[in-house]
Amino acid sequence: MAPGKQGCPCINETATLSSLTERSCEVESTGEPGFRLTLGGLCVPNSYGSSQCLQHDLHCDPACISGGDGIIPAYCFRPWCYVDADVCARESNERVYRSSYFSFDAGVDMFYSYSTCNSTADDWFAVESEKVPYSALAQTTIKASIPTYLIPMMYKKDPTSMERLNTTGSEYYDNNVPYEGVYPTFVESIVKISKGDIKNITYTHRSKVSSDLHPTSLFTAAIQDVQDGLVDMSVGESN
Repeated sequence: MAPGKQGCPCINETATLSSLTERSCEVESTGEPGFRLTLGGLCVPNSYGSSQCLQHDLHCDPACISGGDGIIPAYCFRPWCYVDADVCARESNERVYRSSYFSFDAGVDMFYSYSTCNSTADDWFAVESEKVPYSALAQTTIKASIPTYLIPMMYKKDPTSMERLNTTGSEYYDNNVPYEGVYPTFVESIVKISKGDIKNITYTHRSKVSSDLHPTSLFTAAIQDVQDGLVDMSVGESN
């Protein structure tokens, strides 16, 4: 029962899941309080996915308990846990995915990792067939990544000298240092003309693991983060 790897530890999301009153339920097998993964769907304990690398689905998912045709799916035996996506992207090289059980306008962002538990998400993705549909924008906040610096299009300034930087350093992974340039300015103009449809846009860095997966293109690496649900979009040029 490991707590995940250093740089991408498991976190306790029990309080968050307990707060989802519209999904509250009672776990039939134990009588303990829980929440439904989807509205009207499976009821799991509020501790589901939290704090430790466990086979969280093995004792909660009917497909894992009953084993259709006598065969228990491989994903049931894969340990995983909820993690802090920002910490993992900045401090580790672990794969992290956004949970599809919560729509982007639900006010809940949950992220999980199998690799921090020395496991793989491949078996889960092989059987996952139903996705929560994305809702239309409604005063939403968009999280966008900047793949790298490209003066004058997108860059950061040295916090001390205030010179524009053309190579990334430790400041690249510090979200307190703002991005500047033509692209961020253009995107901000889109926010203004959306007339409230887009509430605001926050910028962040690409994850370290995406760079490992796509070492020849930082722009492709940033798109990988979009696919994994870590960010909503990437701002920059393709190459």
